Amino acid sequence: MDTLTHGLAGALIGRALPSSGDADLDARLARREAWTGFFSAMLPDADALPNPLSAEFYIDHHRGLTHSFVLLPLWAVVIGLLASWRLLAAPGEGGAAARRAGRLRLVTVAGLGVASHILLDWVTSWGTRFFAPLSAAAFALDWLFILDGVLSGLLLAGLAAAFVIFRRQARFAARASLVAASFYVAFCGLQHARAMDLARRLAPSAAAHAAVPQPFSPFRWLLLSDGEADVRLDFVDFLRRGTAPAPPRDALARFHGSPATLDRLVPALASFYRAPEDPAPFVLPKRDGPRAGEALAEASAGVFGRFARFPVGREKYGSDGSAVVILRDARFAHLSDRLDPFVYEILFGPDGRPRTAGFPSPRWMRPPGTDRLGVAR
Repeated sequence: MDTLTHGLAGALIGRALPSSGDADLDARLARREAWTGFFSAMLPDADALPNPLSAEFYIDHHRGLTHSFVLLPLWAVVIGLLASWRLLAAPGEGGAAARRAGRLRLVTVAGLGVASHILLDWVTSWGTRFFAPLSAAAFALDWLFILDGVLSGLLLAGLAAAFVIFRRQARFAARASLVAASFYVAFCGLQHARAMDLARRLAPSAAAHAAVPQPFSPFRWLLLSDGEADVRLDFVDFLRRGTAPAPPRDALARFHGSPATLDRLVPALASFYRAPEDPAPFVLPKRDGPRAGEALAEASAGVFGRFARFPVGREKYGSDGSAVVILRDARFAHLSDRLDPFVYEILFGPDGRPRTAGFPSPRWMRPPGTDRLGVAR
């Protein structure tokens, strides 16, 4: 989930807590709790700050230590104590008790903020390492696209209600918004189950299936079915009805190679989605030649293999006998080659030996002395 949406959820959590029973303490903590929730819910994405250095770093470390339930108590205490700095209270024993209660509430808000971040990332498709550093296993539900306007809108509306419109009933407004957001996430989970059922019916013999959420609508899904030699892709929109002409077989390949501009990509992508009763699958061979097969075998043992769930490879030959193999994870078929930062390339020389390999996307910073594939010479 995007970082701002995480922050909105954390701020609402901070405002939704029950009263402390001390009206004076509640008044002094109202905004501090919301800001603590806001920043604590965004903090786990601090692990993305050094990630532009390389795709390898991003794949191996994003959603790791800062997204771990194992380390959550540590983050909660550190953030909570920082948030309670200069927390003023009346002098005397009562004031000291109020300060302790305030610190405890802020530590609680920080812990809930970090937990909300972990859970919201869990419902997306990237994968979150719940138990880092004890385990590198990543968990993903594939329920929501990483940018979801409906969820962000519900949370933003809740903040407006809590701090502007219904200030006297702020806690109720915050709780109502969180409940509405939770129901929306559950609704997306039901749509995911519906999409998985359709994927299994469309490709019953496939070894594995996935339903990946798509941008702009909770009713749009990319269904992936892993066959023995290929990956089947079905773009589905549950709101569509009737039949439509099937797209050309090379439509997806042309889309992947199209210029990376939204005014071209959005209409082209929208044309792929079809009614559930009118499938027109794209079938991508896992490898379209010997070089692609060799490249997939090599890359699967490295960082690309730790990332890709449905890897496919295609090869292109130069006039001098050299070849470039382009590897992608079919989960990101909604992106063109130029927009997908996790396209992996292996360059083979005319002698058939691999020369360079890496992620060529301009998103990644490369140190001096690297070639166009991002691998040091």
